[in-house]
Amino acid sequence: MRFIKILISVTISFPMSCTPSFITTIDPEDPSNKYYIGRADTENFQENIKKILLDFDYHIEEYDNGPISSYIFTHWKVREPYPNEIDAGFEDAKTRLIINGMIDNASFTRNNGFSYECFLVVENYLFDGKDYVQYYEDGLLKEEVLTMVNSFTNLLGNDG
Repeated sequence: MRFIKILISVTISFPMSCTPSFITTIDPEDPSNKYYIGRADTENFQENIKKILLDFDYHIEEYDNGPISSYIFTHWKVREPYPNEIDAGFEDAKTRLIINGMIDNASFTRNNGFSYECFLVVENYLFDGKDYVQYYEDGLLKEEVLTMVNSFTNLLGNDG
């Protein structure tokens, strides 16, 4: 009976301790808003990513470092809707980027820290007159994101 109580306690407390400190509306089944951008090491993770973000007029709002990954959140970039978004009836647009650097524990070195497998997550919301809704269908948005992904992968590469 004691084993069952311990198992229940571990089962309940474990997921809570591994939950990220942020909550977001990323749909893991929808690959259209998540992109692999390469490997970075501890030294270049923040600086190289900051450089690319600024090139695209995104500004960092927050860094969040956890035991298994690090995150960089940008401020919301408010913009005019693209022509196709206007044609679809949207009045306003805002986009935010999240960089997720997942730590590769096998990569630790004493002088250089860890390597990160880096992913870009795009959150794009359009105002339909009543609410902001997620929208990823516009070709111009996809083009801008793919240009940004190419910039990240050219700078970070695949080997950190």
